[in-house]
Amino acid sequence: MTPELEKLSRVLASDERRLQVADQVKIAKHVQLPTLETWNDKPCLAHHQWKDFDGTIRTGIPKPGCRRCGVLPRNHQTVGSTWLYLRKRALLADGTGTGKTVNCALLIAMMKESGELRGKKRILIVCRAPAILQWRDELHRVMPSLRIEVASGTKRERMNKYCYPWEVLIIGPEMLLKDDEILENFQFAAIITDDVDTLRNRKNKSAFAIRRLANRSPRMVIMSATPLQKRLPEMYGVLESIGGRELFGSEFRFIQRYVRTENVFHASYHGPGAKAKRIVGYQNIQEFKGLIAPMVLRRTPSDIDDVSMPAISPNDVYLDLYPAQRAKYEELRQGVLKIVRETGVQVKHAEAMAQLIYGAQVCTGLVSIGEPDRPRTAVKLDWLMERLEDGGEFATEKVVVFAQWKNSIRAIQDRLNAAHIGYETIWGEQPDKAARKASQDRFWDDPRCRVLIGTSAIEQSLNLQCARHLVNMDMILNPARMTQLAGRISRDGSHHKTVYVHNLLTRDTQEENYLAVLEREQALLDSVWGTTNELFRQLSGLELLNLIAS
Repeated sequence: MTPELEKLSRVLASDERRLQVADQVKIAKHVQLPTLETWNDKPCLAHHQWKDFDGTIRTGIPKPGCRRCGVLPRNHQTVGSTWLYLRKRALLADGTGTGKTVNCALLIAMMKESGELRGKKRILIVCRAPAILQWRDELHRVMPSLRIEVASGTKRERMNKYCYPWEVLIIGPEMLLKDDEILENFQFAAIITDDVDTLRNRKNKSAFAIRRLANRSPRMVIMSATPLQKRLPEMYGVLESIGGRELFGSEFRFIQRYVRTENVFHASYHGPGAKAKRIVGYQNIQEFKGLIAPMVLRRTPSDIDDVSMPAISPNDVYLDLYPAQRAKYEELRQGVLKIVRETGVQVKHAEAMAQLIYGAQVCTGLVSIGEPDRPRTAVKLDWLMERLEDGGEFATEKVVVFAQWKNSIRAIQDRLNAAHIGYETIWGEQPDKAARKASQDRFWDDPRCRVLIGTSAIEQSLNLQCARHLVNMDMILNPARMTQLAGRISRDGSHHKTVYVHNLLTRDTQEENYLAVLEREQALLDSVWGTTNELFRQLSGLELLNLIAS
C-alpha cells in the first residue's frame, strides 16, 4: 500500500466518516488521487508526440482515443472514482461516452493497492456480452499487471478458468445465470455491473442472481447512462442492491408512494375480461430525487469541462416512399383504419405492435418484408448507397449504420459487396464474442473497412468513436436507447470535433410522427435527472395504431 492510501485508510476508519467525505467529494471539480503504482498513464510508442485538434503539440502524455496508450485520468474521473471508493455502494449514471469505464478501473486500482484484493478476495464485473472483451482490453491497457479472466467457453473450460488465481472476472448476465451457484463460493470484494438491463426488472432471474452476490459483497457499483428508460418502478430494481430497499421499503410501498395508477378493464375474446393497474403519472418526485441523491452520481458532457466530446449534429432526413412501397403502406393503412373502427380502445397491444413493425419494414424497403431487392423498392437503402459510393458524402468516412431488420441488413451487405466497399456486421447472426471483437477492431484499424452495420447488439457499451457518421435506418421508440446509439460515436476521445446522426424517416407514414412522440413523451427523465432530455413512455395499442392511421 502506498503511503497516501495508507493515510487515507486511517482517516476513513468509519463508514460514517466515509459517507461524509463522499458527499464533499461529489461536488468537487477535481480530486488529487493517491499514487497508483499499477496504473498506466504513459503514451504508446506511436504517440510519444502528437498534435491536438487546435494544432498544439503534446509530448509525453497519452492521446485520447488511442486504444494502445495508457490513460491520464480526467478531472471528472478522479472525482468519480474517489466517490465510488468512499461510497462502496453506488450508481454511476454519467452520460453516454463520458468514460465511466475509467472511473471503475481507477476504483479497482485503488482497491488493489489498498489491500482489498488480498488473500482470496476478487472482483466480479457483469456486462453485456458484446462488451466483455472490450472491458478486458481496457483493463489490461490501464493495469497491465491485473490478473483478469473472462467467463467464456464450455462449462469445463469455465471451471478451469475459475480455478486460476484471477483478481477480476468479467462475465455476461446469461453466463452468470448458468454459473451463479459456483460463483457463490468465491469471496467478492466488489460486484460491478455495466449497462445490465435485466436489473430494471427485479423479478428477472439474472437480476436476482446479481442481487444475491451483491448482498455478500462489501461493494456494489452499478454503471448505467440510462438507469431509467420508461417507467419510474425500473429505478427500484436498479437501486435495490445498493440500498434502495432500506431507503424505500418494499416495491409495493415504493409504487404506492411515487407512482399514480388507475384500474383499467381489459376485454377478452375468450371470457369476461379482467381489471389491471396502469401507470398514469408520478408523485413526490422531488422527495424521490432527494432520497437517491447521496447514492447516485450523474454528469452529462455539459457538466464536464475537460472531456473532448464531439458536438452532435442531428440530421433528420425525410424521404418519399417509392410507388411500390407506397402501395404496400396504403394497403396497411386501410387495414389499420378498419381495426381502429371495429376495435377502438380494446385493440390488443401485440396486434398493434405487429402492424407497426410491418409498417416500419415497408418504410425501410420491401426487401425487409421478404421481397427481392429490386430497383426503386427501398428508398432508405438507395439514400445510404448514394452517399457511400465514390463521390458521395460518406465516400472517405467511417460510418456506423443501425438497422433492425435482418433482410435489409443482408441487402445492405450485398450492395456493399457489389460496390467493393469494406464493411463489418455486428448482429445476432454472429453471437461469438471474439468474432464481434474482431469486427470492431477491423472497423477501427483497417482503412478499407468503412462501414459497420449493427443491430441492437451495438446499442450499448461499444466504443466506435473512430466514425464520424451514424445512420439510423430505423428508429427505436425510446429516446434513452436512441441516445445510447448516438453515444457509440459521440464519446470522449473521438477523432472528430463534430459527429453526425442521420435519422432516415419517410414522409406521410408513421415515421413522420416518431420525432414528435419522442419529444412529447420524456417528462419523467427531465424531472428525475434535471436534464433537458425527456423519456418516451409506453404507448397503448390504440396510440401505436394511430401512428400509422393518422
